[in-house]
Amino acid sequence: MLHTMVLAAQDNVEAAGLILRGIKGIFVAIGSIIAAIICGVVAAMKGRNPLGWGILGLFFSIITLIVINRYSEQEILTAATIAG
Repeated sequence: MLHTMVLAAQDNVEAAGLILRGIKGIFVAIGSIIAAIICGVVAAMKGRNPLGWGILGLFFSIITLIVINRYSEQEILTAATIAG
């Protein structure tokens, strides 16, 4: 089957573009799922809602990881300022 697709891609340049676009989409989807799992685990470790942060991680991946880590640091600094 793969051989047939490769032969079709050689004859039709548009088919090659569609195949590569599909492969890129698969990698993006896998990366988003991995980011969602990591965001959920980090959120659970920090006492946040893992489902909500996981869903945000699915759509915004790296940005969500940065926010969840940054948000915790700000809380710690605020608590230290108030206490000290």
